[in-house]
Amino acid sequence: MKLTIFTLFLVLSSVSAIYGQFSPEYYFERAYARQRSGDLKGAIDDYSRVIELNPKDAQAFNNRGNVRRNSGDIKGAILDFTAAISIDPNFAAPYTNRGNARKLLKDLDGAIVDHSLAIEREPTSTSGYYNRGSVLREKGALKDAIRDFSTVIDLNPRHSRALFNRGRSRIDIGDFAGAIEDLTSAALYDPKSADIYRSRAAAYRELKKHEQARADDQLAAQLSVTKLP
Repeated sequence: MKLTIFTLFLVLSSVSAIYGQFSPEYYFERAYARQRSGDLKGAIDDYSRVIELNPKDAQAFNNRGNVRRNSGDIKGAILDFTAAISIDPNFAAPYTNRGNARKLLKDLDGAIVDHSLAIEREPTSTSGYYNRGSVLREKGALKDAIRDFSTVIDLNPRHSRALFNRGRSRIDIGDFAGAIEDLTSAALYDPKSADIYRSRAAAYRELKKHEQARADDQLAAQLSVTKLP
């Protein structure tokens, strides 16, 4: 009979009770299992126990920050990400996560700084450029956003979200032909996204290509209907 994750932890608990205090590794693994199962409170409790036993565990602070963000405690999450950074300034993930949390609080300048710091630490990772591009787009710095999305696409030409968002940004600056090119590429890699077709329809309309716009509007409507419960 296969043991579930939590059944296994119960077995481990019995063994650990015999030999004394649980190890930080035990609590970390249980916290991660609880995080994945959606038991956010249990995950926070276990990551907190890890931190009590090992206050220099940057990964535990980072993970607890993620759980706190997912449970709605954005300010608490930022404190955890900041703690992880103070322990390991070269750890890229908490910069990214703090940037995403700051974006949720509409601290766009702070988010840009954090994503830039993440990029410095992992210059070949697409996530830093994509996240910074998304914040720049929200801030209205469209040309800078396009530059970041272009870097993502250079690193991963099949990144449909970067193609989509570069296409939307190009619409916003009036580059409708460039937008159609990007959105057509995005549709190749994510053909079930109604938003891609809807955006491409808008670009076609600006170029007076009404037949293509209507076709994309119909596709978007069909895809939206199929997603309804």
